[in-house]
Amino acid sequence: MSTESFGVNTRKHIWIVSELFYPETISTGYIMTEIAKSLAIENEVSIVCGPKFYEEKQNDLPVIPLSNIKINRIQFTGYDKNSLISRTIGHLKVTYKMLRLMKKKIPKDSEVLMVTNPILLLVLTSFFKRKYKWKITVLVHDVFPENLIVSGFLNSKKSLLFLALNNIFKSAFKKMNRLVVLGRDMQKLFEQKRGNTNGIVIIENWSDTENISVRPIIETSKKVLLFAGNMGRLQGLEILLKALKNTKDEPYSFTFIGSGALENHIKVFIEKEKIGHVEKYGWVPRNEQDKFMAKATIGVVTLKKDMYGLGVPSKFYNLLAAGKPIFYIGDINSELHLILQQYDIGWFAEAGNQEAISKTLTIIANTHIDEIRKLSKNARILAEKKYSKDIILNKYDNLFTN
Repeated sequence: MSTESFGVNTRKHIWIVSELFYPETISTGYIMTEIAKSLAIENEVSIVCGPKFYEEKQNDLPVIPLSNIKINRIQFTGYDKNSLISRTIGHLKVTYKMLRLMKKKIPKDSEVLMVTNPILLLVLTSFFKRKYKWKITVLVHDVFPENLIVSGFLNSKKSLLFLALNNIFKSAFKKMNRLVVLGRDMQKLFEQKRGNTNGIVIIENWSDTENISVRPIIETSKKVLLFAGNMGRLQGLEILLKALKNTKDEPYSFTFIGSGALENHIKVFIEKEKIGHVEKYGWVPRNEQDKFMAKATIGVVTLKKDMYGLGVPSKFYNLLAAGKPIFYIGDINSELHLILQQYDIGWFAEAGNQEAISKTLTIIANTHIDEIRKLSKNARILAEKKYSKDIILNKYDNLFTN
């Protein structure tokens, strides 16, 4: 049946608020764009977002207009994300401009899907939510202020600043109609924050099984381990590097691809320690993702110790799509640890435990190729059966179906 009857438009109007949006194709920008395209099939969709590009190197990429989606952008010149001062000032400016645009464009009583980026926008929006009667669903990618502890910006959960910020963010999250979290560990964390389970929905990231193909695992003299993505303070890469040094005589090589706050630290470590089995490359466009993943034998996903409930790396799901066995370094009983326990797709080492990481690297390097191929097959099947794009986007569609 048509969504329009007797000349009256009955399509629901959904507003999406995200700092990053198409043609930004990195991480959150890609995810929010694909959610918007899916919702726009049955609904009217409008966007409030940041500028087209933050990185000059992306300006030469082709931009294809999105049909049936109206995009409202702030004007902004960008900031250095690897500088704390520049990043703070940039966040404040972006937050102010996006809030002003929201108040100007989004009508009262509207359905709003917003992501926790920029995070300060979540707090300010919570103060205006009642006035504008917005029905807000929040996709939680960043959990504040806990992120500030594990990233080293705050020293203790007992500090006055943390306690003050915790009250502010807890209040903001409580005011939202619904929270979409990425895993079971994050669900437990927000049940504690909100004091109940109402309005908390798990929707995982998806595996891009349409565009990422499975390449045969070829037997070589050395396994090729790949870490691709953000090289920030929350990945625990410093301990991983030490484990790589300790196992340099094992039959494997390790490739870092991406950028972030620690990328220079990685380059310096490789040169200083003269670990020839480790190499580092910079940012690679999403459309080349399939190529560099094809060369890897094992996909590596890491999170820093005490990141329990604070995030689920989206790279995990695309590594599954590529049929890559997973080496996951993280907290016990975190979402990815639970998945590895449930499905036979790889190896786990506890974050912060250098000895355990080194031992697991040695095991992986010496694992028989037939076992690697079995794990590869299991990974792709899991991606198709549980985390395909259609399955996950359908969950978002159902959120806004009355």
